[in-house]
Amino acid sequence: MTQKGLAAAIHGGVDYTYIGKIERGQQLPSLKVLQGISETLTVPIDYFLRDESETIVYVTCGVDMGDFVRNEKGRELIKALKQLHPHDIPLIIEIIRILARHRDMEAEEKLGDPLLPHGDLMLATKNNSVLRKSKY
Repeated sequence: MTQKGLAAAIHGGVDYTYIGKIERGQQLPSLKVLQGISETLTVPIDYFLRDESETIVYVTCGVDMGDFVRNEKGRELIKALKQLHPHDIPLIIEIIRILARHRDMEAEEKLGDPLLPHGDLMLATKNNSVLRKSKY
């Protein structure tokens, strides 16, 4: 995310040059701005207060998080994720993978795969070989 993108995404808005000063250590953000950055980047506010010697893991995704958190459904998903138990995470990951495969299959069907009769299912095995199965 760019400085301009972050500044624009923060509720209440801040100037992008202010974000640059914070990044360079020339300015300490107010608590309100820090909270806005935290919400925009969907990280807990204590993320910014940690000791620099701690290991930090960065997670990126294909979704522009600024647009995501401005979207009502995106905010709803983030709230739901906060309720997850750590043991639920593998199941959620598998559900997301299944949804992605389903979306890919729909796209292939729209393209008119001549090897796949309309309405049939295409299943992938663990070793990524493809099985075709007719409607049941």
